[in-house]
Amino acid sequence: MRYAVFTFTGDALPVAHRLQQEGHDVVVGMVEDVQDTLLGGETARTEDDLTRERRLSLYDGLLEKKPAWNLVQELTGQTAADTFVLFDRNHLFRFASALENEGLSGNFPTAEDFGLEQNREDAKAFVRRHYPSLAVADVKQFSSIAEATEFLKATDDLWVLKGKGDDAATFLPDVDDAELAGKQIQQQLASNAEAYERHGFILEPLIASVVELTPQRMFYDGEAVATTLDIENKPFGSGNVSMQTGCSQDLVFPIAETDRICELAFPPIVAELARKRRGLFYWDASLLIDRRSRKIHFGEFCSNRPGFNALFSELAQCKSVHDYFAGAVKKRNPFTLGTLGCSVTLFNPSIDPDRPGRPPDAVPIEYKKRVEPGLWLWDVKLQRGRLVTAGDDWNLGVITGAGTSIEAAVGQMYRNVDDFSFVGVYYRPKFDYLSMDYPTSIVNRLNYGLERGLYQLPFKVKVGDLA
Repeated sequence: MRYAVFTFTGDALPVAHRLQQEGHDVVVGMVEDVQDTLLGGETARTEDDLTRERRLSLYDGLLEKKPAWNLVQELTGQTAADTFVLFDRNHLFRFASALENEGLSGNFPTAEDFGLEQNREDAKAFVRRHYPSLAVADVKQFSSIAEATEFLKATDDLWVLKGKGDDAATFLPDVDDAELAGKQIQQQLASNAEAYERHGFILEPLIASVVELTPQRMFYDGEAVATTLDIENKPFGSGNVSMQTGCSQDLVFPIAETDRICELAFPPIVAELARKRRGLFYWDASLLIDRRSRKIHFGEFCSNRPGFNALFSELAQCKSVHDYFAGAVKKRNPFTLGTLGCSVTLFNPSIDPDRPGRPPDAVPIEYKKRVEPGLWLWDVKLQRGRLVTAGDDWNLGVITGAGTSIEAAVGQMYRNVDDFSFVGVYYRPKFDYLSMDYPTSIVNRLNYGLERGLYQLPFKVKVGDLA
C-alpha cells in the first residue's frame, strides 16, 4: 500500500517512517505556510526563517518529502485505490477537503472538526446540546491580560488558564491558595502575552480533585471499528507538577463498546456524525470527574484526529502500523481486548546558547537496535549518516511498551528507555508511572474508574498490587 502523510508540525512523521520500514511506499506532504492551517479570518504569527527551516528539516534523509499542495496535485485525478492518506491534525482540513472526493482511503478532517477543538465555547455549546450526562463549566472570556489581572485580583476561586490558539498553552496553578494561584496565572500570561492576546483566552473553574479519563472511538465509513481508553499524565514533572506538556506518559487500552463510560462519551450524535463521514473518523471526549461531588465534566475534544502520544501507544499493541490502518479500512478491530500500550515522552530541555529559546540542532541520538519497535522519534534528521536532532522542538520523541499486564508493558517500555541514549534527556521515571502516592497518578485514576464501574479491567493483573 502507498501512504501519503500530511503534516505541519511533524506529529505523524514517526508513523510514516515506521510504515516505510515495514516495506510500504511512503511520501510526506509538508505544509509550508502556517496560514494554510487557520480558519478563515484568523491570523498567526509569521514563522521566522530559522523556525521554518528547522521544522521543514524534520526527517531529512529519512523520508521522501514534498510541499503539501504539490502532493495534493499528484493525488488528484489518479486511480488510487491502494493509497491511504493520513492527516495528523485537524488543522489540515484544507488539504483534506481537496482530496476527500478522490476515492482515496484515509481520514478527512473538516473545518468544523478543527473548530470544535479550537473554539472551546463552540465545543461546550455542542456538549450542552448532545451530552446530557456531562456537566459543562461556565468560563470567563478575556481578550486582554489587563482585564484578566483585575478579575484574578478580585476572585476567591481557583481557575485554569486556557489559550484559544495552538501556541497559547493551558496552565494549571499548582497551589491551593486563590491569591497565589492567581499570581501564577498572571505570570504565565505575561510570559507569552502575544500568544494569549492574539486569539483571546479563557479562565475555567479548576476542579481540585479531578480524575481525567479520555475514551476514543474509531469509525470507518460510519461503522464503529474500535474503542480505546486513554489515561495520560500531561504535566512535565513527576507527581504531576510543573508545566503542562502535550503528553508526558500515558496508558491506552481497548475497551468494550458496552462499558458504561461509552454511554457518557459517545451519545447518539457521535454515530450520527460518523455516518456522514467517509473514511477513518476519530472521536473522543475528555471526561473530568470530580472525586468530591462525583459530577462528570466535559474537558475538550480532539475531534477527528488521532491523539498524541495515544496513537503510538495504540500502534504498539498492533501487529504492525500497516495492520492498524488496513484493519480500519476493512472495518476490522486491530486490537485484542486484554492488551494495553503505554508511552513516555523523551524531552530535550537543552537550550542553544546562540539561539535562546531553541533546542540545539545536530546533537547525536543513539540507541540499541532492539529499541526500534518501541521508539518514535520526532525531532530528528539524518546528517552525514547518523541520526541527530533537527532543533525544531523540545519533544525529542516517544518510547512505548505493550503487553497483557501493566507490569509487562511498563517493564518493556522502561527497558527500551534504558537502551536509549541522548545527552541531557529528561523523562518521567518508572516509579512515577506506577506510583499510587499522588491522587492523579495513572494507576489511581485507572482504579477510580474501575471502582465507579465505568469499564471492566481487561488486564491480567490486580492494579492495587502495583504500589
